[in-house]
Amino acid sequence: MLRAIAIDDEPAALDVLSRYADKVPFVDLVQTFINTTDALTYLYTHRVDLIFLDIRMPDLMGTEFARLVAPLQKSIVFTTAYADYALEGFTLNALDYLLKPIDFARFLHSCNRAYTQYLLQRGEPSGIFVKDGYDWVRVNLSEVLYIHSDTNLLFIHEPGRQVNTRMTLAEMMDILPGEQFIRIHKSYIVALKAIRKIERHQVTVGDVVIPLASGYRQSLEQRLLRK
Repeated sequence: MLRAIAIDDEPAALDVLSRYADKVPFVDLVQTFINTTDALTYLYTHRVDLIFLDIRMPDLMGTEFARLVAPLQKSIVFTTAYADYALEGFTLNALDYLLKPIDFARFLHSCNRAYTQYLLQRGEPSGIFVKDGYDWVRVNLSEVLYIHSDTNLLFIHEPGRQVNTRMTLAEMMDILPGEQFIRIHKSYIVALKAIRKIERHQVTVGDVVIPLASGYRQSLEQRLLRK
């Protein structure tokens, strides 16, 4: 479970983050703050894994706050209504950048990225949570063979199980650890370790033959040569 805090001088923005966090089964929003001073004190006395941080704060800019807490190595997701701060946010190694008004899909995307990073840091099998129908389902990334898409519906294939969720392939690729997965077609992502054979226009993953688009072949070959 990710322990998170949110920092924003607008109570309405904190209410949105609180409502969204209540919908995510692996995030516990333990505290919210309307100033950075109280948040900083809390960080040094409590375990926190994830910080949702507004950039334009009246007492201390969020970017300066991020620099102060950098030694603590917390995952930071910037939240702001101003897109022009995005570049500065990413130079501070922010995990993500959410532009207000924040929609739930983008919020969940950020949470999954933080959760994957959290598990990797703890040496645990990396995983994400996705919504399959009305249920939240944990997907252990070490078990995923391949993922294919049909418009905004993804089909995640594991041995003996298929999980379906509404997400684009690009959004999923942004969550997945880049050293474990690669896109080989506009509609397919495969786990590198699951590849059994590569032919000119197709890849065999397990017992399934998957199309290999010509535009992705070179990057696949380069990745395999590096391993």
